[in-house]
Amino acid sequence: MRYRQAFALTLTLALLMGLAGPGQAQKALKIFMIPKFTGAAYFAATEKGAKDAVAELKGRGVAIDFLYTGPSVANTDEEIRMIDDLVAQKPDAIIISANDAEALVPVAKKAKAAGIKVITYDADVADPTARHWFVNQGTFTLVGAALVDVVAEQAGKNARFAVVSADPGAFNQNSWIAAMKDRVAKKYPAMKLVDIRYGLDKPAESFSVAQDLINKYRGQLDAIIAPTSVALPKVAEAAEQAGLAGKIVVTGLSTPNDMREFVKKGTVKTVVLWNPVDLGYLAIYVAHATITGALKEGMAKQSVQAGRLGTREATAQLNDITAKGPLTLRNVILLGAPFRFTKENIDRFNF
Repeated sequence: MRYRQAFALTLTLALLMGLAGPGQAQKALKIFMIPKFTGAAYFAATEKGAKDAVAELKGRGVAIDFLYTGPSVANTDEEIRMIDDLVAQKPDAIIISANDAEALVPVAKKAKAAGIKVITYDADVADPTARHWFVNQGTFTLVGAALVDVVAEQAGKNARFAVVSADPGAFNQNSWIAAMKDRVAKKYPAMKLVDIRYGLDKPAESFSVAQDLINKYRGQLDAIIAPTSVALPKVAEAAEQAGLAGKIVVTGLSTPNDMREFVKKGTVKTVVLWNPVDLGYLAIYVAHATITGALKEGMAKQSVQAGRLGTREATAQLNDITAKGPLTLRNVILLGAPFRFTKENIDRFNF
């Protein structure tokens, strides 16, 4: 009788352990990523990076149910609706690129209040208390400085340069220009920004204003910077048509796919951006570290181990330059220095 009771007890314990132990160990984390919109190679690249990180973590025994979804085109109302629907599914974390920094604050706060870890990437929400961390691809200060540094390296520290921007009211572009001016003042006092023109982020207008600059300053302009992916290829095209390919430095922000032809021909030697694959990859590691408690919101002197990217510092406060003056970013993980696409590496990227 005692034997039967002991056997039954042992069997019951074994069954309980079998149900609890492996079940708990295999519980998958739910991480959802919502870009501004899915119909862009740039965001598809962030998705690839995110999936790479998910696969790596799974290889280390971390089960993750990953979902990448968002509006097919940029639509703030649709993005808010989709996030609302996803919050109802109670994920462990959501990773958001905000179409509208102000408009997404309420739904981000709702998710956070529901116990979901809220990470922004690529484009932050206006209120840092609405999310846990912002995975920042590059501060305005770093990007503006990188563009001016390219001009200094290729055209000299006393170069005269112009800018072809987007819209006169475009905050990002105006902030990068403010950072360029700051870099010139502090590091290249002999360099001069002679003109700023606006192509309204339209190809034809960007080409036209680039032609105007070239004609107005012919022989007196060493470089043109275009801090917009629409304008940069049109500036390169204008330089080629004017017979100035290789004679005037053309650089700016754009994607490898848009600039590959110009880089391979030598019209443009360096395109500055960041690597969106790495951005999506880092966002997953930040989400995972926040879920597990390895990253705690608001604490100083933290870092996240981000796989092949190594250690990334988590900063409670980070100062930046914007079009509206100095800005203090809160709870930020910075991807790193802006990435340079050149003839040597541009074929490694497809976005």
